[in-house]
Order: sequence, then C-alpha cells, then structure tokens
Amino acid sequence: MTTRTLELLHWNDVHGRFEGLARLSARARQIRAEADHPMLVLDGGDVEESSVRLSALTKGVAGWRLLGAAGVDAAVVGNGGLFRYGPGQLPHYAEALGSAPLVCDLTDAAGETPAGAAPYRLLKTGDLRVGVIGITDYYSAYDDFGLAERGRLTACTRAARTLRADGADVVVMLSHAGLEHDRGVSWHLRGLVDVIVGGHTHHLLDGGAPESGIPIVQAGCYAEHLGRVRLEIDADGVRVVDMRVEPVGEDVSPDPVVLDELAACERDLDAWLAEPVGVLDQAAPWAEPGEDSPVARLLAQALLSTYPAELGLVVGLHCTAGLAAGTLTRGDVWAATSSPGNAATCTLTGAQLRRMVRIGSSREYAARSRRAARGRFGRLHVVGDGVTQSDGQLMVGGKPPDDERRYRVTGSDFELGQYGELLDSPPEDLVVHTPEILPELLEAHLTRASAGTPPDARPAGSPSRR
Repeated sequence: MTTRTLELLHWNDVHGRFEGLARLSARARQIRAEADHPMLVLDGGDVEESSVRLSALTKGVAGWRLLGAAGVDAAVVGNGGLFRYGPGQLPHYAEALGSAPLVCDLTDAAGETPAGAAPYRLLKTGDLRVGVIGITDYYSAYDDFGLAERGRLTACTRAARTLRADGADVVVMLSHAGLEHDRGVSWHLRGLVDVIVGGHTHHLLDGGAPESGIPIVQAGCYAEHLGRVRLEIDADGVRVVDMRVEPVGEDVSPDPVVLDELAACERDLDAWLAEPVGVLDQAAPWAEPGEDSPVARLLAQALLSTYPAELGLVVGLHCTAGLAAGTLTRGDVWAATSSPGNAATCTLTGAQLRRMVRIGSSREYAARSRRAARGRFGRLHVVGDGVTQSDGQLMVGGKPPDDERRYRVTGSDFELGQYGELLDSPPEDLVVHTPEILPELLEAHLTRASAGTPPDARPAGSPSRR
C-alpha cells in the first residue's frame, strides 16, 4: 500500500475575534493551495463571544457564518453558544456553517442527539475518508435546556467503531472538553481514534501534548495561531508524524471572503435592529454599577410582568445603556441589555430576602466581578407593588419582610442561581425559564405596554428546574 498523507489545519476558541479568524482563513487557504495532499480545516469550538456585539446580538450565528465562509469542514459544539442560548440555536448554527455542528455526548429529553447537531461525520478529502467525532464539556446549566450527558467514552467508542465500519481511513476526535479530560480518555481510545484536536482550555501546544495515549493538539485561543497536524496512512496503520502551531498575526492579510461575509452579517444585524418595538413614556437612564439604575428597574418590571410574583430582582450587571423616552427600536433594547440571562422564579423566606438586599445593596457587592459575568455585578434592584428599597433595607407593604413567611420572587438565573452570590444555594423550587433571554423579554414587555395589552401568561419556552 502506498503511503498517503493527510494534513489537518485547526483552530479553537476564537471568541469573537473575527478579523483574526479572517487571517487564519487566509493562511489556511494559502496552505491548501500549495499542498499536494488532502487537507481538512477543523474548528475546536467557541467561535461565539457574548462580550462581542455582533456575536451577542446574533446569539452566536454570525461566528458560524464566518466559519462557513472560511471553508471549515467540521466544527464541534462549544459552550460559548450552548451555555448562553441553549440547543435551540444549533439548527441556526448548522444552516450558517453549511453542516451540522458535532457533538456525540449530549442528548435531548428523548435521549437523542439535539436537533441541528450530529454525533460525527465521515468526510472525503482526496482519496481519503476521514471520520470526525465531536465531544464537549458539560455544565449543570444545560439541565435547564433539557439536555443530559451521554457516557462520553462509550459514545466515542461507538462512534469510532461505526466510522471504521463505514470505511474511515482516519478517525479524529474534535474535542471541546479540555486538555486534562482529553489526556484521560486518550488512553482508552487507542486503536480507535488516531488524533485528538482539542479546545476549551486555551492551551497552545507546539508539538502536541506529552504523556497521552494518542496524540493531542490544541492551538491556543483568540485566532492567534493555526495548528497543523500531518498524518501518514499505509498498510501498518495511521501515524501522526508532525504537530505544530504557527502564529498568524496582523502581517497576514485577512481573507476577503470572510471579510465580505462579516460585512453581510453587520448589514443583516443593522436591518434587524432598526425595527421599532414599542414606545416608552418616561426615560429609563443607565447608572454606574453601585448606583440605582432606572433601566435595571424597568428590566425587573419586565420580568415581573411576564412571570407575576410579589417581588422582582435584577442586578445592574445586565444593563449597559439607558432608554430614552419615545419610540424604541430593537437596537435600543439590545443596547440597554444584551444579557443572555434567563428568567427564573422561586419562593424565598423573608429572612433570605432581607439578606439578599443587604448584600446586594453594598458597594462591595456592586464592585464584584467574575469571568462568567463579563463585568461588575452592580447593585441589586427590587421592585413590586408596595415594595421599597432604601439604604440596604427592604420594605414590603410598608413593613420589613416577615422572616418566616415565604414570598414569590421573579428574577434571572443570575440573581437566584449560584453565579449571583446572593444566596447560599439555589432554592429547591427554582425554575429557570428557557430559552428566551432578557433582551427578548424586555422587548416583549415594551411591545405589550405600548399596545395596551395585558401580559401573556408566559412566553413560549421550556421551563426546567436547576
């Protein structure tokens, strides 16, 4: 059997660095044009980034459109879009990419691979058939979207055997589970998988990862490096003969195909944002994180009108701009909040409420931040009929909350979940209402209020317990 060569070009964790992606694409096209052997381009997940306007306002779809423009042959589902927007975005990502995102270790409520995704693909390049399997890290928040973990090692083993039976000459595991995980499973996948192309943990592995059962590669993050893996296939099997990363900096001219698609994404977004959605009688200004924010109070009222309760809770973190009086466009709403948070409801005792307000009204709390939050927490705002909040004290109906009484509360999964750091643990009856996110709920509230119609009982969604 003649020795054949396959080269894999890969990147991971672009996180909204779309001009960098255009440079990666240009370099990949150059390598492909000069090569005399089959090649594939693979994406290791997390092209999305909630702090990047174009990505956030398209719920990650723009990034997948750009992957398609870059000629990516296969991409794995990362946590960037799934964690924030849920599996309902996967069909949109598939349409944007031109093929289904890969993930074999997630299931929907029926125990099937989520709609829009595929567990693996068998690709043909030159005279080679290459099987690519996708895996991703699992977060407890996925439970809220009706997802569950599938036994990863069992799923990968089954997928690899299926691909081999279907004639795959090479099997690649495209992983967004992180380096340490990949090292662990690599020992169990010898003889089934030939190389693991990784992501998620932002490791820059020039020469691959040592001390692993099969070769593992990862190309850092933020579209700064292109990974290259060369394999040889002959009668003795498959060998990885070279693993490297090369920097792709601003000296590389960006791919005009990707830049054209980027401009098209911006035009489509601008048209969508320009649509009017409602009228606001009184302006709702934004305020610094430690101050009282009228726009945050308006957002709390929007949550309360959609999921009626005695109190509505929102921290300033969700809001980034104020709203002027008069006709509002969708762009105005999404400038005020593009938060990917979901509505959440539960019951809390008066003692829990008073503690939350005491903590959430402090300067120390307002200044807190964490990576998942993408900013300072800001002050906690509490609204409701007969509810007042002053100097860290809460009054309900003119008196402090009764410590023993239970109150019905609406907020987001941030305030009422683990990330908001306002409760010792999430309430037992906490329900997170997916898949709508806060700007969609605020938009719907403004539209209803402008039309003078009563709020719907609930928007269409998939409530689930966290």
